Amino acid sequence: MKNKVFVGSIITTLLAFMLYTVNLKQTKNADIKIIGQSQKRNGNKSKSIKEPHTAEIEYPREVKITGGSKLVWAKKIKQTMGKKQSYQVYLKDLNNNQFAQVANISKAHSVNSVSRLFLLLTIYYQEQHHKLSSKTVIKVKKADVVKDEKILQPGIGYGITYLRQAMMNGSQTATNVLLRKVKLTQVNFVIKKMGLVDTKVKPKFVATTTAKDLAQIMINLYQNKTLNRQYSNRVLGVLSSVKNKLKIGQTGSGLIYAIGDKKANVALIQRGGNTYCMAILSNSDHNFSQLGKVVNKFFK
Repeated sequence: MKNKVFVGSIITTLLAFMLYTVNLKQTKNADIKIIGQSQKRNGNKSKSIKEPHTAEIEYPREVKITGGSKLVWAKKIKQTMGKKQSYQVYLKDLNNNQFAQVANISKAHSVNSVSRLFLLLTIYYQEQHHKLSSKTVIKVKKADVVKDEKILQPGIGYGITYLRQAMMNGSQTATNVLLRKVKLTQVNFVIKKMGLVDTKVKPKFVATTTAKDLAQIMINLYQNKTLNRQYSNRVLGVLSSVKNKLKIGQTGSGLIYAIGDKKANVALIQRGGNTYCMAILSNSDHNFSQLGKVVNKFFK
C-alpha cells in the first residue's frame, strides 16, 4: 500500500514538472505587447495602444485653489466648473486687487483664435516704437494664402489697418502676412515684455498659454505698463468690436474688451463702477456662459 502511494506521488510530480515546462516554453514564444510602441515577433506586427501626446494633453487632477484667493469666489467657481472638464480660471478685481485662481490643470495649453491677441499686441508695440505705422502697406505672397480664403490676393499690397481687421475677424491669410512682417521672435519678445511667464508662440503660429497669463495681458493694458495709454486704448478698442466666440462676458451691461474661442476666453469688464478681468482655459467651453453669469453676480 505504501509503495503504491509512493509511486503515485512520483507520477504526480513528473506530470506537474512536464506541465510547467510546456507553459514556460509557450511564455517564451508568446508575443509581447508594450503600450506606446510595437514589437515584432515571429514576423507578425503586434497591435499597440498609443498614449496621448503629453505636450498637448494634461489629465485633470484635484481642483486647486491658489493661496490668497478670495474663497467665496473660488468655491463658487469650483462649483460652477464641475468635475467633467479640465480647466484653469483666473479672476481679478482691479479696484481692490482681490483675486481667485482655481484649476485642476497647471500647464500651459494651446489656444486657437485667442493667439491673434499676441500678434495684435506686437503690431501696436512696433507702431509705438516707430517700426511700423498706420500707413504701412504689406504685399501678400503666394505662401501666405490659405486655401478657400479669397479676401486677400497674392501680389497685392494691403494697408496694415485692413490686414489687422481681417486677422481679428478670422482670416488666417492676414495672420500669415502680419506674422511674416513683424517676425515670430518679436511676438515672443513682447510676450515677455508684458510679464507673461508661461506663454510662447512657436512656428506656424502655435501658441500655448495659461489663464493667468491671459488675464495679465488685460491687467497690463488697463494699467498702461508696456503700451502707453494711446496704444493700450487702441488694442482695447479692437477687442471691444472683434467678432469672436466669447461666452464669459455675454451677461450684463457695461464695457467689455474681450476675445475668445472654444478653448479660451479672456475679458476686461467695466460695470457699475467695477473693473475686473477674468480668463478661462479649458478643454470645453461648455460652462463658460454659466461662469460669466456667476462672476457677474460677484460685482453687482
